[in-house]
Amino acid sequence: MQHELTTLIEFERDATQVTEVSTMVLPGLLQIADYARAVMTGASSSDVEARVTLRLGRREILTNKQGPHFTALIMETALRNPIGGRAVLAEQLRHIVDVASWERVTVQVIPAGIERWHPAHAGAFILFEFPKSKPIVHIEQYSSSTFLHEPEDGRAYQEAAGTLRQLVMSPEDSTELIARIANETENSQ
Repeated sequence: MQHELTTLIEFERDATQVTEVSTMVLPGLLQIADYARAVMTGASSSDVEARVTLRLGRREILTNKQGPHFTALIMETALRNPIGGRAVLAEQLRHIVDVASWERVTVQVIPAGIERWHPAHAGAFILFEFPKSKPIVHIEQYSSSTFLHEPEDGRAYQEAAGTLRQLVMSPEDSTELIARIANETENSQ
């Protein structure tokens, strides 16, 4: 796991574009501490705190002028999963609205109710695009993850991300929806 995390951090640092498709859990680079803790249940408490600290530290890439542009394509269902409880989710969603205004970040929602299959239905992934190298894809599952390095895999996931970009809400409509869901979540406690 340590090797995979080191590789992930290196790819985040070296990429010019990082596109994360989130289906059930909100993107790791956008997570607040309490949400990250809730996602990491099952690990020992000392391990969780170290992992949360590391995850929050990785966010600095989003404000680095030499860092990548980060695009989060989030299925609406992920915005409504109260992982960590409603108060945590409301705070998490407000954080995403704030981060969406950052220069190197784009947040767009894949709306619920699309009546056709699309690539996000196949699962979450992170697509790393580099200035002089082929794209690399990161796929994380319950107890493992993998990096796809083959050029045909990179092209397939670039096409998948392109398909999703045709279905997403605009960044402005996305942040309005996220803010509205945050308010609904907070008011339903």
